[in-house]
Parts: sequence; structure tokens; C-alpha cells
Amino acid sequence: MNTTVWIVVAVVVVLLLAAVAVALSKKSKQKRLEEAQRIREQAAERSAEVEQREALAQKSEADARRAAAEADAKAAEARLAAQRAQEHRGDAASSRDELDKEWERANKLDPTVRGDVRDDAVRGDVRDEAVRGGGRDGARDGIDSAGPLGFGTGAPGAGERHGDDRGPITPHSPETGGGRHER
Repeated sequence: MNTTVWIVVAVVVVLLLAAVAVALSKKSKQKRLEEAQRIREQAAERSAEVEQREALAQKSEADARRAAAEADAKAAEARLAAQRAQEHRGDAASSRDELDKEWERANKLDPTVRGDVRDDAVRGDVRDEAVRGGGRDGARDGIDSAGPLGFGTGAPGAGERHGDDRGPITPHSPETGGGRHER
């Protein structure tokens, strides 16, 4: 019986070892299942945070696209404004040239305009200088002779300027500084 007892003991030991192995396996499986569940719960909690970050990223991308579109629109608007300004500058230069030609033509027809007086004198640009004494003919103050323009000749109404909205200039007006001027 000795042999039979040893065989029975061996079978019981093997069965015990198998039961312990199965129990350990179940415990390990349960532990892994619990760990997986815990990871899923943490992932679910972080899911909301990640979705918020994704929403923020999408909003930032939309803001960037909108800002780029606005910048493109502003750049196009600036190009258009620059183009319009260039056109207006060209129109103004053309108009200025035509106006200068008209002044020149009027000066050539006017027998009272001397040849050495600039075209600007008739328009009033140099006319003020003649009244103040800084004109081309060397007048020392507003009541000396200013030449054929008729300003500062000492005659009644001398030094008066007509045809613009600034009113008459007299030798003692603030514009002339009270009379004598030297440059």
C-alpha cells in the first residue's frame, strides 16, 4: 500500500496545486479587471477636459482664420485706397497742370502783367509778398510801389486784396506785421 498511498498523496497534492493555481489566476484576472476599470474611469474623467481643450483649439483656429480673413480684407481695402489715392493724385496733378496753363494763358493776355512776375503772383501766392514788401520789385513796405499788380501803390485802396475770402491786407494788419519787412 505504500505505493498506492504515495500515488493518492501525489494526486491530492497535484489537485491542491491546481486549485491554488486556478484561485491565483482568478484573483489576478479580477485584479487586472479592476485596474482596467479604474483606468477607464480616469479616462472618462479626462475625456471632458480633453474635449474642452479640443473645443478651445477649434475656437482658436476659427479666430485665427477670421483674423486672417479680416487682415486680407484690410489689406485689400488698403490696396484699393492706395489705388484710389494714386488715381486722385494723378487727377489732381492733371487738374493742376490745366489750371497752371489757364493762369499762364491769362497772364499772357493781360497787358498789366509784367514778364518778370511769376504766374503765382496773379493767383495770390506772391501777391501777398508784394504787399508785405517782399515782392520781386524790391518794395520795402506795403505802401511802396508793388508794380502793375496794383498792391501797395499808395493809391486809395492800396494794399487791398480782392477776390479771396481773407479780406483786404493793409500795411498795419496782423498779416503784414505792421508794415516794414525784410527777409
